[in-house]
Amino acid sequence: MAGKSGRIFFLDELRALALIGMIIYHAAYDLYAIFGVDFDFYSAGWDTLQMAVCCTFIVIAGISSRLTKNALKHGLVVLGCGMLMTLGTYFFMPSQVIWFGVLHFLGTSMIIYHIFRKSVKKTPALLGAVVSLAAYLCLYGLPSGTVFFGNVSVPSNLYFSKFLAIFGLPGGGFRSADYFPLLPWFFLFLFGCFLGKWFKERKIPGFMMNKHSDFLCAIGSNTLAIYIVHQPIIYGILTAFFWVMEKGTAV
Repeated sequence: MAGKSGRIFFLDELRALALIGMIIYHAAYDLYAIFGVDFDFYSAGWDTLQMAVCCTFIVIAGISSRLTKNALKHGLVVLGCGMLMTLGTYFFMPSQVIWFGVLHFLGTSMIIYHIFRKSVKKTPALLGAVVSLAAYLCLYGLPSGTVFFGNVSVPSNLYFSKFLAIFGLPGGGFRSADYFPLLPWFFLFLFGCFLGKWFKERKIPGFMMNKHSDFLCAIGSNTLAIYIVHQPIIYGILTAFFWVMEKGTAV
């Protein structure tokens, strides 16, 4: 079913699938890291799921920033939600505090895009997309101390302050339960911004304009709200489950 409003339902549905994958991943993380369930969490399968979810969210956010008329407003809202996540984890889950997670990153990236949007729009989309994706891949290991696919080590003296963590240079004992620095991830976001040109001009396959699932579209159009509440809900459900199991065992 095609939308009369011109909305690209494919983005909502893909965003919803990524959100479902994220909920599954976070539930598994909570089981392993918080509730002590012993299973092979740090495995290729879970790592692949995490990367697929993260990359999907970030690229779609870049595309959506190109489509919206007010990326600044959206960026401030998302960044504000990230700040609330920091406060919530700092006071209620200090062992899992989030200093610069995906919401901080996305909000900051949207604001940066808004500031430089005219330059992005003037850049040939194909060239910008290729260069951005290449820069992301080459800088991917920066937070861990390497670039160019692990072939070049970054001087360790650059990692001297936890305040540089936002730029992908975490030092000074920086720790964050969720961490997405501007480098390299902003280049993946920018890749999405350049892809957004074709979405904005509707130079995309026709099926992307059609709605295939009301359920997925409903989730995909409310991802921010769901993201904010999903972890407390998962934690509450798992806490109740293990409490019931413990009481049942005791009886």
